[in-house]
Amino acid sequence: MNMSRPQRKTSPPTGRTAYRTLEGWALGVLIEQHAVTECDHHGHRRDRSDADAWTRAREEAWRNPFPGSTPEACIAALEDVMQSIGDTCPDC
Repeated sequence: MNMSRPQRKTSPPTGRTAYRTLEGWALGVLIEQHAVTECDHHGHRRDRSDADAWTRAREEAWRNPFPGSTPEACIAALEDVMQSIGDTCPDC
């Protein structure tokens, strides 16, 4: 006799955003708007120097701020993240 236990069904966590920090969210917005790209060889982030993409990222931050943050704080986070990213890969 093979008695099997009923499997517990686990549900995914609810109410949790994909990003845990404002900086992570800001980087995600920059990537989604194509203001930042990734080096194909090393994975470092690079600034694409695309003014239109930067404008789209700022507009997205204003319209859909990180939960619990103001649009102003989100735009400041975008600027902080962009200042930490160069236009070339440090390992290339």
